[in-house]
Amino acid sequence: MRWWSGIILAAYTLSVYEHSWAAAVPFIPQTDQDKNAVVVHNANHIFNAIHSSMRQWGSSLNHNGMSFFMAQVPAGTQFYHGSPFQEPVEGMEWLAFEPEHASFFATRIKRRNDTDDNDGSEVESGDLVQPPSGHDGGIMLQHPILDTRIKPPRYDITPGWLHTYRTKHNLPLLYIDGMSAGKTERGTLDSQDALLLNVTRNQRDGFWDFERARRLCKLSNDKWGGKIKGFIRMEAGFEIIMCSFVENVDFISAVRTGRSLPGGEESEPTEPVRQHLMVWIKAISARYDDIGGDRVKLDHENFITSFAYDLDLFNDGDDLPRLENLSVASLDKVRNDVDTMVNNWDTFDSGAINWQSITDMVVERYAKELPYLVSDSLDTSEAFLHELSTILHVFIDSDHRNSTAEVERCINQFVPTGIKHSGSIAGRAVEAVTRKICSGLFAAFDSNVSVSESKKKLRSLMTYLDWTTWKKCGDCALDEICFIPVWPIGSEEDRIHPRCRNATDIEQRPGGWQVEEFMDMRGTI
Repeated sequence: MRWWSGIILAAYTLSVYEHSWAAAVPFIPQTDQDKNAVVVHNANHIFNAIHSSMRQWGSSLNHNGMSFFMAQVPAGTQFYHGSPFQEPVEGMEWLAFEPEHASFFATRIKRRNDTDDNDGSEVESGDLVQPPSGHDGGIMLQHPILDTRIKPPRYDITPGWLHTYRTKHNLPLLYIDGMSAGKTERGTLDSQDALLLNVTRNQRDGFWDFERARRLCKLSNDKWGGKIKGFIRMEAGFEIIMCSFVENVDFISAVRTGRSLPGGEESEPTEPVRQHLMVWIKAISARYDDIGGDRVKLDHENFITSFAYDLDLFNDGDDLPRLENLSVASLDKVRNDVDTMVNNWDTFDSGAINWQSITDMVVERYAKELPYLVSDSLDTSEAFLHELSTILHVFIDSDHRNSTAEVERCINQFVPTGIKHSGSIAGRAVEAVTRKICSGLFAAFDSNVSVSESKKKLRSLMTYLDWTTWKKCGDCALDEICFIPVWPIGSEEDRIHPRCRNATDIEQRPGGWQVEEFMDMRGTI
């Protein structure tokens, strides 16, 4: 093995020599690189939308989704539904990806007689919106028991039923990104209400989510020929608005959800939040980075995003985009392109590029390097340039320095060749963002530029990239999770500064989604 050790030593010595040499040579000005640049409107936001698609973490932080993806759920995939009834659903209803999500809504609810605003009548989960016969409406409401986090409960709660269903065939769905199931006035519903359905806030009456779902399914039937069988959305967990249970899923079972302790004792039914909340949040956190199990396949090659259009999405410097205040005419192009995407979509192209996997590689490569480069750890020019050389030397021909070729090699490490002429918005956005990173790193790799100036530009690059991975907490204790706001739980502070929290911390978090007003509205029905 002595020869192997010698090879390693020789390679290391040569590497150190090359690094030192490269750091000492001023970076050659980039003269002809711009001719290769791909100009993409909001390329950074499109890149992040691809990276965060079907992922709880990024979709929670950037909760105002602007994009629509064709999606497919394989035959035989299992889903869950919480209901006050044992009988299977036949028509339109909600399915949860995780049983912990659905079980939160598997209850029967009765108003208490000692309150001033009720008559003691029983209120099934769906009765609050009076769904049509055959629909129990349980999962769509969120849950009246969350009212216990704000004031003493006004309901008696008894166990309902957790249903399990399985898809009959491959299901074509439309994925609406962001926290599109969050019932808020903060922009989470803009892509559905303002764009797909073309309704204003004044046209919505009370708790409108059942009507919203009904209209989405009608849209699929009337404009898309029933091609879309449902809609994937996200709140505190991913869900599907299934337009017809009887046509698309098989009923497997229904189990009673009463929580029994060892020895036959039953836990207090009026304490559901304390019992279920942390279990639910833990299930959500398991999907921070992936929905898991190949349960959903997205078409990243052909998707529609409002970021790609000439729209004023960021009003008054807001960090999250809005569609609500845009004119109907300005959204017509996006709306028509969604129609075209759905109507033209046939099936997944086996040769299509998985652009999300490419964004993963880019983020994994530079997410740690960029913060380190701008940190105080590299406080001298020598240390700063040496660190850059360890990143960039593989793209440099030391005999023939050429800035354009070096940047292109850096880009092509992850971006497939030939995409510059592709019609894919994903390909053009990923290429544009990767070019921005590579150009920024090579511009900093110049001994004629001060370290402070280079770090300033790299910080600006990080602001532009705005990767959600930079907000992750790091390792949490076994009884904690890295908590971010997921409707209807959490505050704006949790979004800006996520941190590790245990069950007690999470239960005591203030609501930042107008939860109190929402609960008061439902309590008067």
